[in-house]
Amino acid sequence: MLEMKESTIKVNGFECGVLFALIMQAPDHSRRSLDNVWKQLVTLKKQAEEEAGVTKEMLPGGMIRITDKDGTVIIRQPFPYEVEGN
Repeated sequence: MLEMKESTIKVNGFECGVLFALIMQAPDHSRRSLDNVWKQLVTLKKQAEEEAGVTKEMLPGGMIRITDKDGTVIIRQPFPYEVEGN
């Protein structure tokens, strides 16, 4: 049986975003195999949002309002992981 080793990689915020988007767009079988990486990226994203004072509010009509501590507001369609409670 093949032994699975854990490895650590170093990525910056931009690289995390690219990896996040690639996994989000990947076929189901690929996403399932990268589930642990996805969970780690979601955790990093939540930490970054916390540090930036980000709040999220679901609006009528299915849109999401995202506001940071500086008052910057973005209103857009939510990504599936935002609707699912991540």
